[in-house]
Amino acid sequence: MESAGGKILVLNVDRDDDLGLKASVDTPIVGRDRCLDAAVKLALADPEEADANGIFAAVHMADDLKSRGYDVEVAVLAGHHTSSFEADRRIRNQAAQVISTVKPSGIVFVSDGADDETVIPIIQQFAPILSVQRVVIRHSGSIEESYEVLARYLKLALGDIRYSRYVLGVPGALLLLLGVLALYHLEVYAGYAILILLGVAMMYKGFGVDEALARARRSPIFTLSLFTLAASAILVASGIVQASHVVQSLDLSLRPPGVSATQYMAGAAISTALPYIWVAFILYPLVMTAYYAVRRSYKALRSISAFAAAALLYYPLMELALFIENPYRSVSLVLMALFTSLAALSLLTYFIYRILRSHQRDRWERARGSTGQ
Repeated sequence: MESAGGKILVLNVDRDDDLGLKASVDTPIVGRDRCLDAAVKLALADPEEADANGIFAAVHMADDLKSRGYDVEVAVLAGHHTSSFEADRRIRNQAAQVISTVKPSGIVFVSDGADDETVIPIIQQFAPILSVQRVVIRHSGSIEESYEVLARYLKLALGDIRYSRYVLGVPGALLLLLGVLALYHLEVYAGYAILILLGVAMMYKGFGVDEALARARRSPIFTLSLFTLAASAILVASGIVQASHVVQSLDLSLRPPGVSATQYMAGAAISTALPYIWVAFILYPLVMTAYYAVRRSYKALRSISAFAAAALLYYPLMELALFIENPYRSVSLVLMALFTSLAALSLLTYFIYRILRSHQRDRWERARGSTGQ
């Protein structure tokens, strides 16, 4: 017997795709028997998984509506376990597929949590939601079992690095920061320090820095790059410190006539810090050149270009710093150094380009020859 309103679709959504991840079940799933089979597979794969109970609840709701004379179909959709965007996109595609097949007049949405209910606006694009039924799973029937469940979650939070870095790491860093501030009688800055630390932690997770670092660790040059960049940072810091010492010890009475104290100090600071900063800038391309040369990779030529650019710019920048410190130096020295460096850099770039083009042409010819055979 059909209801006056037409067919009803009882729908359950597994937004994080535990069905596919744990039970290797493909979605969408349509039909009572197929939904029961999927729920059993998920329950066997993970007896503590709440999504299995959500599917059973959807089947139970469909049976109940059918016993009251409604024309009912039951279905299960799934999203994605890593990305909320990908999860919603997959759910939208599956919902369009199921609803175009079943053609319901309305949907009864069965949910086992608030996260799954976030997809309701997506489902409503295809058919009206008649009712939302939330299933509350009773995990334990006694206080002892409740403590056991709580202990299990605590063990997961403290023992799993994915969670312990936030459960223990962030509070630990806060306590350490407050202790250091108290040691130096800087408690007045505690609020700002806490906000900065929490902001860094949220950005670290929100922008996926942890995942990017995990991917980078698999690269053979990650450690090499890390130590090289650390050494470069130390060199830059050393240059800044050395420049500050030189500026503090300057005798401003010795500056050339007509040169302001600010200009004289700026020139002295730049000329002092420049060698440190220059070495810091050429260190990374120099190391990468050596690395790619050992591996006989043509990427070494690109690193040579970066190294040469940094090396050739040192002389004109130093002349410019000395000119700022003493404008009575000949400006032609600065211009000559700049033009000489640019000419040498252009010549080097031209030769590297010719080498790369020749290498690329050889590869094309070899590929064409192998295709012709």
